[in-house]
Amino acid sequence: MNNFDLNDLHGFGLIASAGGLSPASRRFGVPKATLSRALQRLENAAGAPLFDRIGRGLRMTPLGESLLPAAEDALSLLSTAEEAVRLGQGEPSGRLRIAGSALSGQKLLAPVLARLTEQYPAVKASLRVTSGGPDPVAEELDVVIRVGRPNEPYLVAKKIVASPLALYTFRTRGAEVDLSDPSAVEGLGRIDIAIDEFPHEWRMTGSKGEVVYLTSEPLMTVSEPTVALGILSAGSGVALLPMLYAEPLARAGALVRALPDFIGPQMELFAALPPKRSNVPAVRAFLDLLVSHVMEIKDVASAYDFTTERISMASKTTRIS
Repeated sequence: MNNFDLNDLHGFGLIASAGGLSPASRRFGVPKATLSRALQRLENAAGAPLFDRIGRGLRMTPLGESLLPAAEDALSLLSTAEEAVRLGQGEPSGRLRIAGSALSGQKLLAPVLARLTEQYPAVKASLRVTSGGPDPVAEELDVVIRVGRPNEPYLVAKKIVASPLALYTFRTRGAEVDLSDPSAVEGLGRIDIAIDEFPHEWRMTGSKGEVVYLTSEPLMTVSEPTVALGILSAGSGVALLPMLYAEPLARAGALVRALPDFIGPQMELFAALPPKRSNVPAVRAFLDLLVSHVMEIKDVASAYDFTTERISMASKTTRIS
C-alpha cells in the first residue's frame, strides 16, 4: 500500500468526520475533487471500497472503519506538525481559521480581519459563519468567537468583552407606542433569539432597581441575531440585543431603545482556542487586533447610563405576560 500518502489519509478522515464528500468540502474548505481523488487512491491501494454509496450519501464499510483510527492519527499528526512550523515563524503568516456568528462576523470580525491582512499580508484568513459554538479542536479551527464560556475543559477561553443586553425596536415603531410602558413594548411582539446563552424570558432591571419581566409568547423565534435585526428593520417586533452592537445603530437612527431605563443581563463574548494555539503568531496578532477593535467600538457604544454591576437589588417587580 504505497500509492497514497498522509494527505490522502487526512482527506479520508475529513470525509468520515463530515459524513460525505460534499459536506466535508463545505465544512473544511477542501475542494470536493481533491477529497474524491484522495479517497480513490486509498480505495485503489486497499483493493476494496472504504464507503458504500447510499443514495447521495456515504456509509463506511468495515474496511473503512478499520482504517479510521489511522486517519485520525494522520489528522492529529498533520495538525501538530503545522502548529510546530507556525510556532517557529516569528512573523504572522499562514492559514488562520476562525468561526463566529453572522452578527460577530459583520460587526466585530470583518473589520479586524481587514486590518489583519493589511498589516500581515502573509496571513491567509478564512471565516466560517455559524450560529453555534463549534469545537475548534474537532473542527480544525484556530479561534471560535462565541457567546458564553465553552464547556470543554481542554479549550483555552479568553473573554473578549461583556456587554449588557437591552431592548430595541425600529425607529418608526418607536414613534407609535410609549416605549417607557412595558405593556406597550410587549405589544410590539417579542423576537426570541434561540441561542442557549440568550435569555428566552426577558428580565429587565431598571436604574432604580425595579425589575420587569416580559414573558409573552414570542412573535417569532430566530437562530441568529442578524435575522432579528433584519426583522426589526422591516418594522416588526422588539428584540433583546447586545448594546455593544445595537447602540451604534441606535445612535445612527436605525433603531431606538425600548424601556430605555432598563437593561437585561450581560452577554459575554469569548474566544475559544485549542491548547497553545494563542502562541501562534497569526493567532496572537488576530487576538491583539480584536481586543483593540473591541475597545474602539465600546467607546462608540458607551452611552450607558448604568451597567448591570451598578444596579442594586430589585425593589419592585412587574411581570408582563
